[in-house]
Amino acid sequence: MGTTVGKRPKAATLVWFFYAVTTVLLAVLLSWALYSQVNYGYPFWYKQLGIEQHINEYAPQNRFKRGFEQLPPEQHVRAFEQIRDAVHDHGHGLSNIRYPLPSGQHSLLLHRAEVIHLQDVANLIDAGRWLFVLLLVLWLPLAWCCLSLGMPAWRGRVVITVIAVMAVLAWLGVVGPTEVFYQFHIWLFPADHQWFFYWQESLMSTLMKAPALFGGIALAIALGALLLLPAFYLAGLGIAGRLNTKRNRK
Repeated sequence: MGTTVGKRPKAATLVWFFYAVTTVLLAVLLSWALYSQVNYGYPFWYKQLGIEQHINEYAPQNRFKRGFEQLPPEQHVRAFEQIRDAVHDHGHGLSNIRYPLPSGQHSLLLHRAEVIHLQDVANLIDAGRWLFVLLLVLWLPLAWCCLSLGMPAWRGRVVITVIAVMAVLAWLGVVGPTEVFYQFHIWLFPADHQWFFYWQESLMSTLMKAPALFGGIALAIALGALLLLPAFYLAGLGIAGRLNTKRNRK
């Protein structure tokens, strides 16, 4: 969309900024939802990150569970898939996930602290769904307001975008991706719930080679969001423009 500077440039810039943030969040949330449907690419990351070797090293040291390292890779993938299914189903079944032992018996995969943390993850996913609906409701009205007030000058939009992107990159560069990952956990999860687990005490953490797997997942979601972002941005303005045209003809 081209530049159509309105009579209230500050208001126009502010509305455009909220519209831009809304489209970014919509793209991220949809990319997240789509990636979850393919098990977050776990079989791919399992090979790329050497998770089998990681499990073979740390699972035998686990203080709570035994025998997980003796499972074939497809059972490791299945265990991750069961966790994924549970957290995307409001946490149902987390405490019942089991894996087979060489003796033929089955052992619970998760201990209590892990179940509580993954229930928090399930609650976060549920909140993400509601956030997506809310943003979708705001999407077209914000696009309509952008067109009604007039789009800010393209230079201003570029400057705002560059500042926002550079601020995020600077945070990642100065603090480091791992510390950013931990900080989000502090913000998003209850303070009295454990979210950090050593590999020696958590099959969940070992299975995911945390936080390495989450870096790969975040990268894939970010790339997906970059592909979806232009579609959300242009579609919102396009639909709002057509609605404006129909309204003016009446």
